[in-house]
Amino acid sequence: MPTERQIQEALKIVSSMYPDARIARVGPDGVTFDYQDKAAPKDEGWNGKPFSAE
Repeated sequence: MPTERQIQEALKIVSSMYPDARIARVGPDGVTFDYQDKAAPKDEGWNGKPFSAE
């Protein structure tokens, strides 16, 4: 499970690329985000996949 610091770092990184991104869930694989603009992250392959700041 990611630590609070890792969650906040991941949110900061993703929010810098996608300002409307919101945390959808946190699990052992990382943080999964929900994007208001579904087209942008889907084009890059991140939609629905966990993201880890490490």
